[in-house]
Amino acid sequence: MPFPGKRTLNIAIAIGALVVPTALLLGQPRAITALRLARGYSPLDADARVYYETGAEYLAEAIADALPAAVTRVERRQLAPFEVAFRGYVCASHESFTRRIGGPVTSPVRGIAFPRDIWVSPRAFSFHGKDTHRETVAHELSHVHLGQKMSWLRRVRGVPSWFQEGLADWVADTGHEQVSRHEARAAVAAGSCIVPEGSGRLRLAPKPPPSGLPWPMFHAQSRMFVEYLRSGGANEFDGFLVAVLRGAEFEAAFGESFHISLLEAWSDFQESMQPVPR
Repeated sequence: MPFPGKRTLNIAIAIGALVVPTALLLGQPRAITALRLARGYSPLDADARVYYETGAEYLAEAIADALPAAVTRVERRQLAPFEVAFRGYVCASHESFTRRIGGPVTSPVRGIAFPRDIWVSPRAFSFHGKDTHRETVAHELSHVHLGQKMSWLRRVRGVPSWFQEGLADWVADTGHEQVSRHEARAAVAAGSCIVPEGSGRLRLAPKPPPSGLPWPMFHAQSRMFVEYLRSGGANEFDGFLVAVLRGAEFEAAFGESFHISLLEAWSDFQESMQPVPR
């Protein structure tokens, strides 16, 4: 058998370099879901943006009903319209949802945003005794909106988790379902708090937040810090958000907008959380 020529060998290597990573990627549940390759979902007659799994049509109708207000809320608070169409996928069970996102069935997650779409678990309709499907839709759409404005990769690598989640929690009025403001305030005052990073990080699978805090506490504190920043001046906050959406480097835009460094702002926030002496 003749030895293959150099050109043939190079072509084979190039094909292998594409095929192997692609095969590995498509073996990941999240990749299949993000690429809209998941099967068993049908578009809702009332709203073609919403896809539902067999048995979840009544949940999908509720999600479709929640979309207009959620879109308006996100566009108003994040200062720009959505640029492209998105889809909302509704699962018939939490088991199906966690299988699609590649997480354990014990995961408390009720919704998730992928680069183009959002996915919702039935758990959003009964989360710690509350129907939170409207808030869940708005929260996840905040992430999709951010990704549309600055690309998914730039969002996850350039914008720190605390700001992504704090912004979405502020937009959707989420973040305090499991941790009260009082509990979050006490934790910050005691030094058990988030790490205000100045950039994001690429995560291909669910991982704990960078601070090591439980996710509920991470969400509560992140929202409170975002609200603290905005309370210092809505114009400054809006200018900062617009700069980030336009692709400005996060920490540089922070300093230019608030005239203080991120760490200095966090220190001031921590001080504001201390109990007032009697």
